[in-house]
Amino acid sequence: MDAEERIAYLERLGELRGSKVLVYFSYRPLDDTILVPLYKQLKEIGHTKRIDLLLHSYGGAVDTPFKIVMLIREFCDEFSVIVPFVAKSAASMVVLGADEVVMGPVSELGPIDPLVKHPVYKDLWVPVQAVQHCLDYLQRSIVDSPDQDVAISILSPVLNKLDPWLIGDYEKALKASRQYAEALLSRYMLRDNPELVQVVTKVLTEGYFSHGYPIGRQEAKQLGLKVFEADGELWDVIWELYLGYEELFLVGEEE
Repeated sequence: MDAEERIAYLERLGELRGSKVLVYFSYRPLDDTILVPLYKQLKEIGHTKRIDLLLHSYGGAVDTPFKIVMLIREFCDEFSVIVPFVAKSAASMVVLGADEVVMGPVSELGPIDPLVKHPVYKDLWVPVQAVQHCLDYLQRSIVDSPDQDVAISILSPVLNKLDPWLIGDYEKALKASRQYAEALLSRYMLRDNPELVQVVTKVLTEGYFSHGYPIGRQEAKQLGLKVFEADGELWDVIWELYLGYEELFLVGEEE
């Protein structure tokens, strides 16, 4: 799919949705580098009634989603997120700040489990819950051992590598993700159902053990999220755009 075809599909999507459509499609962790180009695009559009964000991301930094939502909402009255395939972790947090999420049969959200950079391997991003699960595992291993002194001696090399300052930062990131999720849900996605805010927050931040757990549109609806199920021409256009952007990324990698 060339650029003209993508533009034509985007224009048709905007017609079908009655919106201005923005696209964020990336395989890199979502972080604050998105904010300046996003602001430039929003300034070009100006204030409009509805903005749709076509979002494909596996997640990223804990603070960025809240900034994205607040920025987009400066320029529109209604904000929706369109998920053609994957919007996980921090990208799912963006969804919580929308008025609705548009999903098809293969669309996936995920648990809210922010990523942090590994303190040694700078190109490696680690789900913060992985650190918590590591600590839980070490504690259980010691408590459940028939000889705790032996268990401690075996696990001591691992324990000695755990920097308390880093653990504190990871714990703050977990608490921040819960705070952001609750704030976004109460202000936007679940503002009409405040009794669900804490329940949904707890499920999304603590209820899944796999970082990659797929929350499809039916499960998202069961959780209480406002899901618009895309079908017919609308879904066909969304899916063709996904394939077009995926092809663009594959070509870029080959080059």
